[in-house]
Amino acid sequence: MTRLMIAAAAAATFTATALFASPAPAVASGCGYEATTTVHFRSGPGSSYVSLGLLRDGDRVGSPQKKQDGWWKTFTMERTASGISAGNTGWVKASYLRKSVCMQLD
Repeated sequence: MTRLMIAAAAAATFTATALFASPAPAVASGCGYEATTTVHFRSGPGSSYVSLGLLRDGDRVGSPQKKQDGWWKTFTMERTASGISAGNTGWVKASYLRKSVCMQLD
């Protein structure tokens, strides 16, 4: 019973510290890439691979997990305009992506 009370007290202290800590300053940080136009999101690194759907201008993908012959293996960061679910992995021709910058505002 004493261990349970100690664990509960520690958890409450941690939660209170997290709630009242000063917020992190607003900083720009890399947050993946975005499509520059409508482009196929493919199952492999080339136009002969099956299209998993389309990325539209502004759809966001994560930083490349692998690079091959000008193609990047990446994942969708959120549901795309054409309906590809967040977290899907696929390949995109790198020339159709630009670095995206996000900013956290407090």
